[in-house]
Amino acid sequence: MSLDYPENMHEFEDRFAIEKARHPETTRDGLMKQVIEDAFQGYLDEAEEGHYDTGELVGKEIQIKSVHHDLLKKIPPMGDSFEDDFKKDGNKLMWYLEDQADKAAAEFS
Repeated sequence: MSLDYPENMHEFEDRFAIEKARHPETTRDGLMKQVIEDAFQGYLDEAEEGHYDTGELVGKEIQIKSVHHDLLKKIPPMGDSFEDDFKKDGNKLMWYLEDQADKAAAEFS
């Protein structure tokens, strides 16, 4: 993707350095969570052809909630956590997130 949506740890570290320079309070864990949520949300918005539902990383799962904040679906990580999945193989995680967003969008329509 890019620094907006890092797909590997090298891109993530570049993004972290930029964010840390702009916002000293930025943490690796916080940014990692944001990167995963943003990537999933981008895939979900594309699959739903607009922003209708929201994906949020809560604990070790992504929870998809409706515009009324009703829980629609929970998506588990491939391994122990989404953060570990990203560190192990960011590209594989992005494919997984895209696939899960497509499945969710098809399920909700």
